[in-house]
Amino acid sequence: MKKEWKQPVLEVLNINMTMAGPGHKYPDAAQPDPDDPVKYS
Repeated sequence: MKKEWKQPVLEVLNINMTMAGPGHKYPDAAQPDPDDPVKYS
């Protein structure tokens, strides 16, 4: 008997949960390339 396909559940991320953060206060600690514009979180 074949298994029935189930639709995957997707999670919506809040901008505060991402690495760059909301982009207002502090320079991001995870900025790999020094030539990139500074991302604030």
